[in-house]
Amino acid sequence: MARQKLGQHFLQSTRVLDRIAMAACPEGTRQVVEIGPGQGALTELLLARTGCVVALEMDPELAEQLRQRWPDQRRLYLVEGNAVNFDWTQWGPATLAGNLPYYIATAIISKYLAKPGALSQAVFLIQKEVAERITAKPGTRDFGYLSVECQYLANVEYLFSVPPGAFRPPPKVDSAVIRLTPRPEAQCDEAGPFLEFASACFRQKRKTLRNNLAELYPKERLEVPELSKRAEQLSVAELLELFRSLSPVLSDLPGSI
Repeated sequence: MARQKLGQHFLQSTRVLDRIAMAACPEGTRQVVEIGPGQGALTELLLARTGCVVALEMDPELAEQLRQRWPDQRRLYLVEGNAVNFDWTQWGPATLAGNLPYYIATAIISKYLAKPGALSQAVFLIQKEVAERITAKPGTRDFGYLSVECQYLANVEYLFSVPPGAFRPPPKVDSAVIRLTPRPEAQCDEAGPFLEFASACFRQKRKTLRNNLAELYPKERLEVPELSKRAEQLSVAELLELFRSLSPVLSDLPGSI
């Protein structure tokens, strides 16, 4: 039985499970780290496509069910605990996959992209609204700090939508599957300062960049035409260029879009 307090909605659709397994586990994948295996529906398909599955499950009851389902499966390594607290760099080379609880999805994604280690890609089933924000284009309503963070640190792909009826119990919202492929060049000293800058740019979305940045830079540094726009009107590359122009000490660091 799904436990509402843990945000559990078990994916039942064989078609959707197959598509996730194929996206997360292309031919030649040696290891997959799965977040939230639940009752093991996706785990079973991943085991059929790769040499080893590391499954992270925070619900002790479900973890015990998985042990009983695969008591002698040496290719399944079960770890109990909250995925937000794990160090991704301890595993790999591998890919990351999972049906993420909606209430911690963005925290897990941010943690993974900040330090992906040898986890070369992530395929996540998340709330459709969040997926649309992650993959949003500049100039659209959904484009915001989360879009910039994910698109700066990774190549993002919206793979397909998943209706509520694919789950038991069905959630009240639509879901979607996305793929995140970390950009190695973004793992640099510039990343932290740039993302802090981007966060400030989107602090109040209806205000201009000049108003949002007024507390961070001297007034004379803000006499730039682009600063009369709102942050959502600039692409990630344009925001990065603006950041470098305002922070010349960082202008020669790697990580260009």
